Amino acid sequence: MSSNTTPTSASPAIPTVPLGAASAFAVLAGSTVTNTGPTTITGDLGLSPGTSVTGFPPGRLTGTQHVADTIAAQAKADLTTAFDNAAARPSTATIPVELGGTTRIPGVYESPAGTFGITGVLTLDAQNNPDAVFIFKAASTLITASASHVELINGAQSSNVFWVVGSSATLGTYSVLRGTVMALASITVTTGTTVDGRTLARTAAVTLDTNTIVATTGATPPPPAPTTPKTVPLGAASAFAVLAGSTVTNTGPTTITGDLGLSPGTSVTGFPPGRLTGTQHVADTIAAQAKADLTTAFDNAAARPSTATIPVELGGTTRIPGVYESPAGTFGITGVLTLDAQNNPDAVFIFKAASTLITASASHVELINGAQSSNVFWVVGSSATLGTYSVLRGTVMALASITVTTGTTVDGRTLARTAAVTLDTNTIVATTAPDRAVPALAASVS
Repeated sequence: MSSNTTPTSASPAIPTVPLGAASAFAVLAGSTVTNTGPTTITGDLGLSPGTSVTGFPPGRLTGTQHVADTIAAQAKADLTTAFDNAAARPSTATIPVELGGTTRIPGVYESPAGTFGITGVLTLDAQNNPDAVFIFKAASTLITASASHVELINGAQSSNVFWVVGSSATLGTYSVLRGTVMALASITVTTGTTVDGRTLARTAAVTLDTNTIVATTGATPPPPAPTTPKTVPLGAASAFAVLAGSTVTNTGPTTITGDLGLSPGTSVTGFPPGRLTGTQHVADTIAAQAKADLTTAFDNAAARPSTATIPVELGGTTRIPGVYESPAGTFGITGVLTLDAQNNPDAVFIFKAASTLITASASHVELINGAQSSNVFWVVGSSATLGTYSVLRGTVMALASITVTTGTTVDGRTLARTAAVTLDTNTIVATTAPDRAVPALAASVS
């Protein structure tokens, strides 16, 4: 359950924390900076008084590296001043350790246990004030869970969010943290984590592993409008709701709207009780052409440059049109993933998973503001497994197999290049733009 903590309406506006020379740094440490993997840092990297910075390359820095020089020393001095400034602010509220699942308005927050944690989503609501400041004071530690993230709404700026940590901070794998972390000791940014802000460690190390860190300053400008991705041309594969390489196996009263194809395999079983509204093509020229066009489409989508690298867990998030990639090579959906076309019916969403796509039981994908399932593509480098009674929208193109478990609905296509498609009491409708109504979808989520 989400909860709001509201400082009194009479509370004066909270001034931001002046970072001084430290504001230019995305990463700043006292003893060492150690990186593993293709981390990307936008902003300066500094170390003082230590001298050991390792892992660049493969890490990439868009900024300047300052090691034990006067600039790094000044930044460290200003960090100490900023830390003391924020730590001395009177708290506007003392709140529980767990921040996940809550919404916070501007204020200075303190934990009575001396630690803060984030599991799931923490939402920061600026209440339409772009100068709103959020300060979280943890006398001991900040620990965020895997795939947790911080969302900013109603004008909140990551440059006005501050995490003041009396000991060390550990940011969980594939999480997203927004704001400036100022830790007295160390900061560990684990695999795949994104920081929209800064990691500033006063006395000890900053440890990185395949991260994205961007030091934001001032009001965060809206991101430049990306080039709208073009749809993925499926060719002859577009007529198929189910297409596989080795076998198609069905259990139960599955209903398929669209063609069913298999090539070069020859074994299609389970029809009936499965019902097909379309044509079955097994090891014929039409299936072979569809498989060839599927390979072309897969390669086309897989080669698209990513517009964002995002955490593994898609559930509980809203995504706008783009080409999304997971640094871990896998995507999962637990709960609801919302795709917002922003009133553009031609908006395209491509999700690239080098390894697997796994959706949880009863998860579902929602389309809003004109999004079309015919313009959603799941590019899976190995196999996809769709959880029981879930609803997936879009075309799944898997290099190997696709398993559609009991009761699952696919508003799109299941296209497996080399291996099997396995079905069990499913509804699969091959949609083409504009999407035709799929009345069975609502009934399948219960």
